[in-house]
Amino acid sequence: MDLEEVADELYGSSPEDFVERRTERVAQARQAGDRVVAKQISQLRRPTRTAWMVNLLARANPAEISQLLDLGRELQDAQQRAAGDDLRRLSKSRRSVVDELTRQAADLARAAGHAPTEGTVQEVSQTLQAALADPAIGDLVQRGRLAQAASYGGFGPSSQTSDASADLLTALAASVGGQQDRPSRDEAETDQVAGPDPQAQRELEEAIRTWEAAAGEAAKAADEADQATTRADDFADRIESLRDELRQAESSEREARNDARAARKRAQQLRQEAAAAEQRATALRERLGNHVR
Repeated sequence: MDLEEVADELYGSSPEDFVERRTERVAQARQAGDRVVAKQISQLRRPTRTAWMVNLLARANPAEISQLLDLGRELQDAQQRAAGDDLRRLSKSRRSVVDELTRQAADLARAAGHAPTEGTVQEVSQTLQAALADPAIGDLVQRGRLAQAASYGGFGPSSQTSDASADLLTALAASVGGQQDRPSRDEAETDQVAGPDPQAQRELEEAIRTWEAAAGEAAKAADEADQATTRADDFADRIESLRDELRQAESSEREARNDARAARKRAQQLRQEAAAAEQRATALRERLGNHVR
């Protein structure tokens, strides 16, 4: 049994069917003697509703997901170059692309019979933004193997910090470092003596500290959300396992009751046969007694 094929099948199915199908594939792998593969399959996590929506999107629109990840690489390159104009342009594109893909994911979910909640739609948007910044998340998204919603709490264009803060930092960065790219002759002569604007430098440093603090809090909240999601998934798996046990117990109960009814019917039949035999025996004893006299 091929693990990749099984993973594609499982993450292409709805969360409601995931555990049952995973159990079936684990059993098949064990029957085939593939204990290692069976263990690997059993460790595949059931996707949350948000992750399922993103996986659905990746399978339906792989080209657009590739374009999203390409945009993420362009954003990272522009950030490393401190290219303020490019960052503003790409940030605008990021917002429009993420919004459009989020809308498509919601439409696909509705078409599959699961209308998403507002919170789920927001998580889809955050996950797509995380895919822009984190190659590992981007790979899971592109392969349609996401198990839970993702978020990005680092310092960069895909941070969950507001776009207004990002634009502020971009503008400040341009005012401090980018001015030297296109200075007037008088400004160039002044910069050679005075260097960057101290006030702008202080504002930039303060904005960075504020942003990093917010990013740290966002990362902490994201970790807590991931842990809570993992616990919820564990409970969901346990519930599904208990449901399987309940279904098996109910089936066993039905069989036992059928056996009990059959046994009672057979017992009644045997009692009737015994009563009839006793009557015949009594009649025979009476006949024998008469002959003896």
